Amino acid sequence: MAGYGAAQAQPEPQGWLAYKWRVLISVIFGIFMIILDSTVVNVALRTIQTQYNVSLSHTQWTISVYVLALGIMTPLSGFLADRYGIKRIYIAGLSLFVFGSFLCGIAASTSHTIWWLVAARAIQGMGGGMAQPLASAFIFSTFPPQEQGVALGFFGVGLVVAPALGPILGGFLVDQNLWQWIFFINVPIGILGITLASLWLRERPNETKHKADPLGVLLAIISFGAILFAASQVSDDGWGSTIVLTSFAIGAVGLIAFILNELFFAKEPLLDLRLFQRPTFLIASVIGYVSVIGLF
Repeated sequence: MAGYGAAQAQPEPQGWLAYKWRVLISVIFGIFMIILDSTVVNVALRTIQTQYNVSLSHTQWTISVYVLALGIMTPLSGFLADRYGIKRIYIAGLSLFVFGSFLCGIAASTSHTIWWLVAARAIQGMGGGMAQPLASAFIFSTFPPQEQGVALGFFGVGLVVAPALGPILGGFLVDQNLWQWIFFINVPIGILGITLASLWLRERPNETKHKADPLGVLLAIISFGAILFAASQVSDDGWGSTIVLTSFAIGAVGLIAFILNELFFAKEPLLDLRLFQRPTFLIASVIGYVSVIGLF
C-alpha cells in the first residue's frame, strides 16, 4: 500500500475515545458490508435466475463481476490513495459502493433484464475494491506495532462474521420475498460508515507521487475477465465449446502478458509479483487463499 501500509503510528491526543479506536470502529463499519456482500447474494441466485428467466451462467455473473471488479480495484486503491489521499479515496470507495448498492436494489425491483443488475454489481465491486485494502492501511498507520495484533484481531472478527452472516441474512430476506433488500440494506449501513469516516478519520499527507500502470490494469481486466467468462459459460456450452476454449486462451495469453509486464516493463507495477519471493508473504498468501476456498 505504498507509503501508508508502512507508516508508523504517531502519538495521538486522548479524548473521550482515542483516535486509534475511532479509526478501528470506522473501518469495521465500512468494510463489514463490503465483505458481507461477497456471500449474501449467493443464497438468492436461484431466485434471481427465476426472476429474470435466464441461465445459471448468466445469473452467476451477479457474483463473478462483483469479485472481478473488487480484485482489479484493490491494487489500484494504493496508487489512488498515494496520489489523492487515503481518507479521500476510502470515503470515495464507500460512497461508490453505497451508490452501487442502491442501483442494484433499483435494478432488482424494476428492471426486466439481468444485465442492469450485473452492471450495478460492477459499480459495487469497484467501490469495495477501493475501500477494502485502505482499512488495513489505516490500522497499520494508526496503531503502534505492539498494539497492531489486538487491532487486527478485532478487525478480523468483522471479516469472519460478515461472510458467515451473509447466507443467513440472504436466506431470511429470500424467504420473506424481500430479496431486493439484500442490496438496499447496505445503504443505511454504508451511510453510517461514510459519516463515521468523514468525522473521525484524518488525512495523512504523502509526499511521494507514484506512477500509474495503465497497461497492467488493461491486461488484468482482459485476462481475468476472459477466464471468468469462460468458466461461467462452461455450464451451458461445455468444455469443448469454441467460445469457452477461445476465452480460456485469451485469458491465458493475457495473464502471461500481465506477469511479464509487471516483472519487466512496468516502472511501478500494479501488482509487485516479486513480493512472492519473500517466504513470509508467500506462506501468508497461500494460507489466505486456502482459507477463502474453505470459507466460500
